[in-house]
Amino acid sequence: MPIRIGLKTQYDRMLNHLNRLTTELSDLQAQAASGIKFDKPSDAPVALVNTLNYRKAIEEIDRYQSSITESRGYLEAIDKAFDGLENIVTRAKELAIQGANDTLNDQDRLALAREVWNLLEEAVAVANSRHNGRYIFAGNRPTGYENGPFSLVKEALPGGEELVKVVYEGGREDLFQGYGPGQEILVGRNGEEAVSKSEIFESLIGLYKTLSNNNQVDPKKENENIQLQLERLDRVLNKLTDQHADVGARLDHLELKENLYADLKVSIQENISRTQDVDLLEVATQIRAKEVAYQSALAATAKVMQLSLVNYLS
Repeated sequence: MPIRIGLKTQYDRMLNHLNRLTTELSDLQAQAASGIKFDKPSDAPVALVNTLNYRKAIEEIDRYQSSITESRGYLEAIDKAFDGLENIVTRAKELAIQGANDTLNDQDRLALAREVWNLLEEAVAVANSRHNGRYIFAGNRPTGYENGPFSLVKEALPGGEELVKVVYEGGREDLFQGYGPGQEILVGRNGEEAVSKSEIFESLIGLYKTLSNNNQVDPKKENENIQLQLERLDRVLNKLTDQHADVGARLDHLELKENLYADLKVSIQENISRTQDVDLLEVATQIRAKEVAYQSALAATAKVMQLSLVNYLS
């Protein structure tokens, strides 16, 4: 025996169908507007979790890239400082060679001595260079100084002599900075190791004293002293060059790491796009199909709504 379906049941079915079409159409329109496949966790829980993980990974990469940028800035400042120190030593060698000339008079030698003193003061200033308010040759204690970790000191000695020296009061440990999971890089060596042990200050002071003494009694002895200072300056330059090369190697490493992070970030962003971004052309097609289905269902519902016992009796 066939089952008879009442008009109310038909109405309810049609209304439910219209409501479902309306909801689906609204969801598709929301996707088209936002460009994202899901609006709430229940829409696509797995995709949402994956997207959140990808975004967390990008946040970590951003932190590491920021750390690399700061580290590179610090190392680039040190790189420039070593350029300055090497130029100072090179100029001091030129002055030493001039000072070994027997034809120079007293005033010429004193003029050379004054320039060497200026180079010494400049070397101390370069050693006290800063990056973003931090002294680059102060090791693990880059702040907290009135004039910097290096000081040019003069002390009076008995007999009217004067002791000239450069004192280092910075950190005794090196400065490291993280740039990846469990990874740190040396960004700033302590000034004792990076600068003082090159003997740049002692060499400049020695050359200054030799030229200032202007040994006219024994010019041969003075030339020998100048040659000793030249050899010392050569050793200083070699030590500074080695330190400089190490800084360059660390900069190259950071550049490589920075490029790797940039590539990884692009890859993760592509994964996010595949996970959450909608295909606008496909969504537009689905919206058009839903609109047609909705209009058809609406027309069919309108016809059914007109049916009643009166229609059959008329």
